[in-house]
Amino acid sequence: MNHCKKTAAFLMGLILCSGYAALPVTAGYADDEASGSSYSQENTAQENGFTYSVDNDGNARILECSLTDKEITVPDTLGGAPVTEIGTEAFLESGITIINIPASVTYISTDNPFASCLALEEINVAEDNKDYCSVDGILFSKDMKKLVHYPASKESDSYTVPDSVEEIGVAALAEGRLKSIKLPDSLKTIGRHAFSFDAWLESVDMSNTAVECVDVMAFAKCTALTDVKFSDKTTKIDTAAFIGCSKLAEVILPESLSNIGQSAFKGTALKSVRIPESVEYIGYSAFGYDENDNMDSDFTIIAKQGSAGYTYCTDTDDEYGYANDFQFKSYETAAEEEEYGKLDTKSSGDYEYYLEGDGAVITVCVAMDSKIEVPAEFDGHKVTSIRKKAFSGTSASEIVLPDSVKTIGENVFPETLVKVTLPGGLESFGNEEPFLNCSALKEICVGKGEGNFSAEDGVLYSKDKKQLVAYPMAKSDKSFNVPASVTEIDLSAFCGNSHLEEIDISHVEAIGNYAFQGCTALRSVKFSKDLDSIGEGAFLDCKELTSVRLYNKLQYIGDYSLGFYYDENLVSQMQQGLIEKTDPYSVIKDFTIYTTEDSLVYKYGKTYKMNIVTDTVEVAGSNVKKGFIYVIAGIIGAIVLAVAGIFAGKKISRKKAEKKREDTKKKAAEKLAEKAEEEKTEEGSNED
Repeated sequence: MNHCKKTAAFLMGLILCSGYAALPVTAGYADDEASGSSYSQENTAQENGFTYSVDNDGNARILECSLTDKEITVPDTLGGAPVTEIGTEAFLESGITIINIPASVTYISTDNPFASCLALEEINVAEDNKDYCSVDGILFSKDMKKLVHYPASKESDSYTVPDSVEEIGVAALAEGRLKSIKLPDSLKTIGRHAFSFDAWLESVDMSNTAVECVDVMAFAKCTALTDVKFSDKTTKIDTAAFIGCSKLAEVILPESLSNIGQSAFKGTALKSVRIPESVEYIGYSAFGYDENDNMDSDFTIIAKQGSAGYTYCTDTDDEYGYANDFQFKSYETAAEEEEYGKLDTKSSGDYEYYLEGDGAVITVCVAMDSKIEVPAEFDGHKVTSIRKKAFSGTSASEIVLPDSVKTIGENVFPETLVKVTLPGGLESFGNEEPFLNCSALKEICVGKGEGNFSAEDGVLYSKDKKQLVAYPMAKSDKSFNVPASVTEIDLSAFCGNSHLEEIDISHVEAIGNYAFQGCTALRSVKFSKDLDSIGEGAFLDCKELTSVRLYNKLQYIGDYSLGFYYDENLVSQMQQGLIEKTDPYSVIKDFTIYTTEDSLVYKYGKTYKMNIVTDTVEVAGSNVKKGFIYVIAGIIGAIVLAVAGIFAGKKISRKKAEKKREDTKKKAAEKLAEKAEEEKTEEGSNED
């Protein structure tokens, strides 16, 4: 790759602020300004090998030391002025082994004037100094909260930083001989170049600290470094923080991380890195480049799709000539590959498997047949499990699994699957959506056995048929009546079926999350009066379902469960920043809920400003106002009463007629009797 102007400028900056004589120079004057000093570089003087200047308050600052002595004592006065400050370049390129600091010194440049003293073994501070102290020859602030400098040639290969220390200063432990350094929990700040060029340092553990930023070149050129542990409070790994750590082959970045600076891990032994989802910025050549700016196109970024890590894989900048071309893996793929790599697999024909106890677990099937009938055993070992994605690489339209299989992993089946025969002994799936990717699936069967599943008419149920587990995505029936035994519909059970128009779930009490999501033809659902819960997104993207009738027993309604669809136009506006909405869903036009005013679904509808109709009942598939029912009932009642009155009147008339007839008959009988009596009397008279 050509060295562009940005790279050249960056590398020059690194040269100016790294290593040996030039190490502490870069921010010197900025630091002097920040200290509030009023020294002038033009008004300098020399005395006893020291170049110094005096500020407006009459205090001396050491600018340079020309002495070649192994032990140097900083004078407490120069030119009669008290020496209160030691400047950034005071001991540049010095062979000093011991430095003694007087009580008069109140300020030592934060750019560390001792960083270039590579022979330094010991720093001593007068006991009555109010701002600094030394412990075992190591320089600290008086309150022991800042480690200012650890002598580069101090004879030791390990060091425990005191528990009080909150800050490790600029180049404080740079170019030392330490192999291990224990950092305290109190540590909050690691300055730039703090450990740079520590050629013996093998590991660093920041995991228990409160370090938020690993500063510029903090561990640059730590060529023996193989193990780094970050704090879970770290949000930034700054520019070139680990550049040139040639043995660093693995890092675990903290989930708190948001910023990774330019060339942060350039020139390391990393071949891949997992970028946390929290990361928002990754600088140029942060990963995948050697120190000569050569890109490793085999370098792998493990990240979330659409994240900063994903973008970094192909990030380009025409102006500066950068064009990344790295491999990408999702978190899931990387984890799966890592897990798979640990398995002791064996081959048998078109299959690869490993042993788990006495059972065989199929990991991969490479058969090219349209119908795959899986063997019941391999090398005398019964097939007891199917590992995730085992058949996903095939193009089979039908798969028959042996009844010996007890478990089936995630996403086992290919998109081409039309029919599957599950084992009769199947106990569980690796996830709750075993056929979510099977867009061609039309039929699910279950073999004979004592497992936990059953099938009827191509639909998968629990053994007792209380749960509907999966309805094939390509099953072409337009209507379906869920069996009366089913009380629960599982997660995504009907998800993606584009044929189903009507469904009767009038005995179902619980509907799982996304159960009917994407059922684009569904227009009619008959719910149970005992329905208790509807999961999140249960009927999301069912745009033909424009009305539902629900009842008072409903106790839970998940987000976007009814009346919503994914709105691409809305998403476009969100992406353009035209609106400040946080979700991509809109309410289906004219979506109507039929319910009662005191129900949960009534409140749901009100929340999303849906149409709500109360005081209706369903009659022959139609929603009819209760008032109209009452009127009709009244009319029918009146008619009934009228008819009853007519019949009652007729009954009374009949009774009267009958009585009259009886009376007439009685009177006629009486007359006949009287006449007979008269005739009898007359006959008696005649005889006489």
